[in-house]
Amino acid sequence: MGGDLQNPFAVDIRALAALRIAVGTLLIADLLIRWSDIGWFMSDYGAYSVAASKAAASDWRFSLYWLADGLWWVHTLFAANIAVALLLIAGVRTRWVTFFAFVLLVSLHNRNPILLQGGDNLLILLLFWGLFLPWGERLSVDATMVAKPSLEQRYVGGGSVALVLQILSVYFFSAFLKNGSEWTVDGTAIYYALHNDQVAHLLAPYWRDWHWLTVPLTHYVWWLELLGPIVALSPWFNAWARGLAAFCFITLEIGFLFNLNVGLFPFISIASLLVLLPTQIWDYLARVFAPKPHAPMVMYYDKTCVFCHKTCVLIRSVFALNARVEPAQDTPEVGTILEQEFSWVLEVEGNRYLRWAALVECVRRGGRFTWIAYPLSAVGVVGDSIYTWIGHNRGAFGRLTSVAMPWRDEMPRPGRIRQSAALIAAAVVLAGNVSALPNEAKAKLSESWLKGVSQFYQWSQPLVQTARLDQLWNMFAPYPQKNDGWFLMVGLTDDGALVDVLRWQLTPPVTDKPRSFVPEQAQNYRWRKYLARMKRSGYTDEMGRYASAACARWNALVGPESAPEQGELAPPWPTLEAFNIYYVLERTPPMGEQGEVAYQLLWRHHCLDKHRLSENAVQKAMLATQPDNVRSSIP
Repeated sequence: MGGDLQNPFAVDIRALAALRIAVGTLLIADLLIRWSDIGWFMSDYGAYSVAASKAAASDWRFSLYWLADGLWWVHTLFAANIAVALLLIAGVRTRWVTFFAFVLLVSLHNRNPILLQGGDNLLILLLFWGLFLPWGERLSVDATMVAKPSLEQRYVGGGSVALVLQILSVYFFSAFLKNGSEWTVDGTAIYYALHNDQVAHLLAPYWRDWHWLTVPLTHYVWWLELLGPIVALSPWFNAWARGLAAFCFITLEIGFLFNLNVGLFPFISIASLLVLLPTQIWDYLARVFAPKPHAPMVMYYDKTCVFCHKTCVLIRSVFALNARVEPAQDTPEVGTILEQEFSWVLEVEGNRYLRWAALVECVRRGGRFTWIAYPLSAVGVVGDSIYTWIGHNRGAFGRLTSVAMPWRDEMPRPGRIRQSAALIAAAVVLAGNVSALPNEAKAKLSESWLKGVSQFYQWSQPLVQTARLDQLWNMFAPYPQKNDGWFLMVGLTDDGALVDVLRWQLTPPVTDKPRSFVPEQAQNYRWRKYLARMKRSGYTDEMGRYASAACARWNALVGPESAPEQGELAPPWPTLEAFNIYYVLERTPPMGEQGEVAYQLLWRHHCLDKHRLSENAVQKAMLATQPDNVRSSIP
């Protein structure tokens, strides 16, 4: 970590591998979170049909989800996306798998952009830059098939320049967008952010009124976002600078995890920040987690079976075995055993193991994942059957592995064309971030230069829109939201009863503030984002789609057979005639003052006849049941 000049855009190959594995894991987590809600958010039976999705998209957007409108198609693409994410984690044909993962994720985002937040933008950008990086060169199936792996751990190329700039842009441009006095003058930004009960959770309620801490911490966060990226790009003492910047940013994201419910965003950010860790740290981690020495072994495979050879090499790499891989036929005694037993042979400390038992012994004596040995050994006879079935079909597996796991002399790296493309895309991204700067910041830049940047970004819109390179890192900018609130969706049934449409309950909605917005009002952070956007002035159409879908789903349950479980004496599910959507706005007061609550009527909807909206039946029924202090507040 000396003071020699170093390239600030160099990244460690192992950091890229860790990023690849993290991105694949986060893709799966995101899909699993979304899966339970696809009927509502991604089907024609929900609130956002394919037609609505296409109509809202710009000319250069695309989505595989637009090819069919049935739920079967959505489930198929989700399953394919998870399969591709698993291949990405494993590092199988990494370049192509990265491309397929990117196309599937772009398609998912374009299907319903109302659900998206900053973490989604960052995840798709990490996948995009992965197209220009050798992130399959370590900790991958691809790497095990290379005869002469590169020993150089640092990589510099167009992709690494673009990736480092992208990671730092998230913070650097965010600082410029945080230009409110709450950030730059009085230091109240964190106070307001932690009082937004729609996102505040875990530790936030316990310390958000500690002004002696929130004020200096606000200034620290702003200056860290502004100066941290500059420090990380220092060519002097770069390892120290990068390590310090990465540590500060990672601790910031950990703070988000324990105080703000913003979904996967902090995990995605931490995954990206792994790239900033210098080679010296990865060398240290490699020493700490190096496999412990164990007895040498020989793995004998059938010389005529390429698949068998590749499998042995893969097992040796995955479980960190101290093993030689040799063809059985070159040792007559072992070759005879292989022919008689129709099995590979594992030889270790004078003992020989066959079939499934050989695999179990490899795992037990390996340097990684030894805990898997016990469940594998419990399989026993079934394991031998699996081995025999694979053996009888090794020709098919051989053809599959010839495509998925080809032998290579060296691992291919991005060539000049891909590196140049990455640099052009990086310039586009920087132009977009500069174009989004507030006017005060732009005033300090050359007008002619800004005009050129703007024109370049406009010219690049086909690329920006197609690849979803558009980004705006405006979380809590220009200052945190100074109000939050909760929803009341008051329904009126055909028997004159009031019901809670939001919570799907046959009782009137409770007007009191919920203890936790998630999950009492929103099942997860996707629903929170959806509801938050839906109440904005520009999403009137979405409010109508939500109301229509809610009516259709509620009335599809009508009848005693469809009543939700509410005990043995569950009442029949009544017909929903109409419902109103209210938002109870709670303003966050300045430090030391009392807050205010105001009721807002967002939407009135009649499920059976829109011409009857003038009757205001829901409002009249609601006013009749509320106490005076609430009745006077309801519009």
